[in-house]
Amino acid sequence: MISEPKWNKTAMTFENKFTKCIQTFNNIDKPDYTKSEINNYADFIELFALFEKENGVTFGDVQDRFFGVKEYCNSEARDDDESFLNTVFEVIKERISLYTDEYPFEYQNNETLLLKQNLSVKNKLYLSLLISSQLDIFNPFQSDLTADFEKVSYAVLREFLPVKAVVKEFGKNTQYQGNAISKIKQLARDLDLQVEDYELNQVSERNTQERGLDIIAWLPFADKCGNKVIFLCQCACGKKYESKQHDTRRFENYLRFYKTKPQHTLFIPYSLIKVQERKFYHSDYIEQDYLVFERKRILEYHNDNSIESSETFKVVEKCIDFMSIENKNINI
Repeated sequence: MISEPKWNKTAMTFENKFTKCIQTFNNIDKPDYTKSEINNYADFIELFALFEKENGVTFGDVQDRFFGVKEYCNSEARDDDESFLNTVFEVIKERISLYTDEYPFEYQNNETLLLKQNLSVKNKLYLSLLISSQLDIFNPFQSDLTADFEKVSYAVLREFLPVKAVVKEFGKNTQYQGNAISKIKQLARDLDLQVEDYELNQVSERNTQERGLDIIAWLPFADKCGNKVIFLCQCACGKKYESKQHDTRRFENYLRFYKTKPQHTLFIPYSLIKVQERKFYHSDYIEQDYLVFERKRILEYHNDNSIESSETFKVVEKCIDFMSIENKNINI
């Protein structure tokens, strides 16, 4: 048996990486989400519309892609599939009202989902978050997408908090030096907190990673007392973000927070706001005492146009410029 060749993402050119993404997208007739992951299906349809921007996509286009070769045993099964797609398109309509001018698509004649012309920076930021939420498709760019998403999250938190707040990156772009133990001790000094020596000594000296903390922020007082509002932030692009919430909680073992608990915070590129209920899709995924910045909230507080020079925006521009007719016959 000849095994499928492994792709060396670092050795591939930008064009090769992008072509691999298109190939992966074309090989997916219907994503394998559960039916409850209705917002993820809406994302996939938006991606479909992005690559079919000349004509957009209709209900029938999506129906053909998802169920075109499916043989039904009875009309009830067919009705179930149509009802499911209607629900997905209702989510898309909700997004039009939720995101307003920030939404990069229009639902033309209540029939065709079409990419807008003359996209704004906010429109492109939406597309960058959409792409970052699809790492299974954009896997060749994963390192760039996740690193850029951390920078976006930093800029959002910086804008969200008061001017006097201290906001620092603790992940890939951190100023803290050394192994994980050293970084955490430096952080403790900045926060005017003591460390739990026994717990911290359980971390391997060979570990140079951030131990799950991507961004740290706090509201300082001149008195240097450790009693202060502290934000421990995790940035997660993968669809298993539910499990990532435990990462920042381990810092309650490493640091002796004084008289107040830290605010655990999660940044994700997914669209979670459920308009009618004013709650999250998959609310059961989110742990108690967590502050969540999802796609809408990120767009609301992101005003750093330096993102336009990022590798993620380069991928976005390539998607916008990509002619849909080309993505029909790509072979590598």
